[in-house]
Amino acid sequence: MNIDLIKKEFPIFDEKIQNNDLVYLDSANSSQKPKIVVDRINEFYTKQFSNVGRSVHYLAVAATNLYENTRISVQKYINAKDKNEIVFTKGATEALNLVANTLGQSYLKEGDEILITELEHHSNYVPWHFLRKSKNIKINFAEINEEGEITLEEIENKITPKTKLISITHLSNVTGAILPVKEIAQLAHSKGIIIVVDGCQGAPHLKLDMQDLDCDFYAISCHKMYGPTGLGVLYGKKKWLEELPPYQGGGGMINEVKKDRISYGELPNKYEAGTMATAQVIAFDQSIKFLESIGIENVMKHEADLVEYGQELLQKNNSVKLIGNPKNKGGVLSFTIEGVHPHDIATILDEDGVAIRAGHHCCQILHDKLNIPASARASVGIYNTKEDLDQLNQSINNCKKIFNL
Repeated sequence: MNIDLIKKEFPIFDEKIQNNDLVYLDSANSSQKPKIVVDRINEFYTKQFSNVGRSVHYLAVAATNLYENTRISVQKYINAKDKNEIVFTKGATEALNLVANTLGQSYLKEGDEILITELEHHSNYVPWHFLRKSKNIKINFAEINEEGEITLEEIENKITPKTKLISITHLSNVTGAILPVKEIAQLAHSKGIIIVVDGCQGAPHLKLDMQDLDCDFYAISCHKMYGPTGLGVLYGKKKWLEELPPYQGGGGMINEVKKDRISYGELPNKYEAGTMATAQVIAFDQSIKFLESIGIENVMKHEADLVEYGQELLQKNNSVKLIGNPKNKGGVLSFTIEGVHPHDIATILDEDGVAIRAGHHCCQILHDKLNIPASARASVGIYNTKEDLDQLNQSINNCKKIFNL
């Protein structure tokens, strides 16, 4: 696998940042886009554009077929049993809100309990908080261990007779911990508990097999998978998608509308109300093809090597403290520098063309647990190299000099 050739597929790396070559270490926030994805959006808008599922003219039929082809590509990529288990949304946030809202309407009752973890992104906490407020549902938290992990034993210990649902991240965007989703799903189902997975960080970096993981729902953020913004995917087991009510009302999701009654469309139309992000969906097919051309196993090995190298570098750097040391870790290196605010770290690194993220990364509960207001985070993608991590380390040293550390 030639990373230099892969990197050339991303036009952004032809640009200079602060007169420096770009070292992009913010893929957990959003990945850069290969040219085939950018070109596909342009081609659709200039040569093929039409709304989908509405008209019978040539452009509309062709666009609808392209849109549905992407659904089949997603189904195959994540090994879902049925293409109608793939629902397109505006993002993973909407996907998780869809699950919380519909389960809240028809399944969860007052006094029921939901189990999440201290690692969760706000997108996998706030929707459940809404149910806590509206339906008096209790939220319990599985706690991290000293390595920043969530163990199967901790999940099991926090399950009560009232636990109806477990909602967890696949891969933490702060500690990098990869959760044992398959084992947690087995445990949950043995007790009749639904399991929902926030796959925002898992989908770009791990091999996905829905039939093997056996989760009930899995949310994907396409812009983190080298795809367009404004698009997400919700995988849901067919039995749940058929049973649950619609999330939004409007055109495209109905079967028959009368003054005194409405019947809803079949899956997946039932959950795709209104005009969808057609260009983004069609371009996302190219994102999947891009990942398939590299091979997810190759992506995983490359990123694991980078993280191991980056950890060794930063562990040797005085004043730098890494956050979390999970045994099973994804491509995230979160850290602090004693005496320097993370926003100052990110600002100084940016002067060298090194793009990282600083803040609480939409994980305030975790940062409260760690007793820190914020952290700096470097996160890798397929286009990163060990030289990028060397530059990260050098820029951190430049930052330390400025602060006389």
